[in-house]
Amino acid sequence: MSTPVFRLQKTIISKYLVLTEKEVASQEEIESLLSSILRLYELAVLNEKEIWDSKLQLVLKSLKKDFEAVKRKRKHKAIPLEINPTFKTILQADLDGIDYSKSDLDEIAKVAEPYDIQINLKTVLLALKHLVIPKRKLSNEADLEKLVNNQLAQVFDKTKVHRQYNIGGFLALKTDLDIGNGQIGIEMKIAEKLNASEMQRLIGQVVYYQRRIYEDKLVVFIAGKKPMDAKLIELKKFIEELNTAFVYSQGI
Repeated sequence: MSTPVFRLQKTIISKYLVLTEKEVASQEEIESLLSSILRLYELAVLNEKEIWDSKLQLVLKSLKKDFEAVKRKRKHKAIPLEINPTFKTILQADLDGIDYSKSDLDEIAKVAEPYDIQINLKTVLLALKHLVIPKRKLSNEADLEKLVNNQLAQVFDKTKVHRQYNIGGFLALKTDLDIGNGQIGIEMKIAEKLNASEMQRLIGQVVYYQRRIYEDKLVVFIAGKKPMDAKLIELKKFIEELNTAFVYSQGI
């Protein structure tokens, strides 16, 4: 998906990363980017329904904290910006090696128009890939499920996102999340809790959910505290061979 709004989001992230890479960022630099982002939200060019919103909210939170810190300095109004290394890697990956920092946010905003995000496999995958998962939410699946539900409900409307969706049949199984009343199913797992028996169970769930209702509109979403290891890479390959999408998110 490529829209002016997505270009705005990439530009914000690129400008923020430039500041984090400086030895110190000045009060004026921090205030300028912070003010620009806040203005875009005030004008409703950006809003909480955006697929990238969870990332932009973290950027905003960090900039506000940094701005308050630099204001308290009596002299040398400049500070180094701290950023979680994993979050920085995630943001860098979003840019695909392209530097958007020279782009003008106001100019892009002039052609950025509101748009409805349709429910389909592409947009759901995009929304999942842009979620930011705090490590503290990876202690149990219920916490993870609630977090992802709330994030996707902002993007696709809370009336269209349901937890523990009953897919019918004598087995009375339920998908962790359903988007659009049977359109897209999401099964979630925490990487650190996936032993061999849990992986076998997951594969069985995938096959059943596919044949029962979702066909090729099923997604396995796994979040973990570390990068994917060999067993998860093998699981990903197997899941994808079953014609099921696989998304991995590393917590920060």
